[in-house]
Amino acid sequence: TVKVNDVPLTFDRKHLIEHFTGDQCGYCPYGMYSIVDYLETAKTPTIWVSHHAGFSTDQYTIKESQELVSALGVSGAPSMAMNRSQQEPGLIFHPGYLPEITIADAKTAAMSVNIAHTYDASSRKMDITVSGESSFDSDSKFLLSVLVKENRLVGKQADYYYALGQNSWKEFMHVRVIRDMLTLATGDTIELENQAYSKTWSYTIPQEWVAENCCVVAYITPVGKKPVINAEQV
Repeated sequence: TVKVNDVPLTFDRKHLIEHFTGDQCGYCPYGMYSIVDYLETAKTPTIWVSHHAGFSTDQYTIKESQELVSALGVSGAPSMAMNRSQQEPGLIFHPGYLPEITIADAKTAAMSVNIAHTYDASSRKMDITVSGESSFDSDSKFLLSVLVKENRLVGKQADYYYALGQNSWKEFMHVRVIRDMLTLATGDTIELENQAYSKTWSYTIPQEWVAENCCVVAYITPVGKKPVINAEQV
């Protein structure tokens, strides 16, 4: 006999901003600062990741970011998606619209995303387990994406707004940069078992990265181009 709770499980939700930028994009600093301004007043916890793709490639571009440009229909930079859901300006829109839009997505989610990890500083190795529970039935399939991002990367940047007449910076602070993906660009397929899931990875942080500036981010979507259900970072 299996007893099923009639009340669906709900979990606290975190929003996901996927930002598309590039160091040769002179309009992209304005997009970055628009996101900074938005997050200062955002009422719902929001995770921000930056893909250096959509305009041109640079030293921070990875192939998974380029694959997502095609998968999501990104046509330029600066641009962004909020939870991969349709907002007033569209699915992909300029970050300058952020102060004007109302995020319609609920503050709770039907799935949870939890990240447990260990890190050994001497070997720079991480063991990462992403797990969660779900209100969906166990026949449902989902896509789980896991990535490593690094903050405070100093490099060049074209800038038509703030570069004091120079049109570029030699030392610009790039933030929330996606450095690597542990899954496929669109996510690895996971199946629920007893309305739960769990998957583990081992990853070694490259020596040239500053480990203290790195975060692990995970988010989950239904199969297909559907909105992000939930996200987490550590």
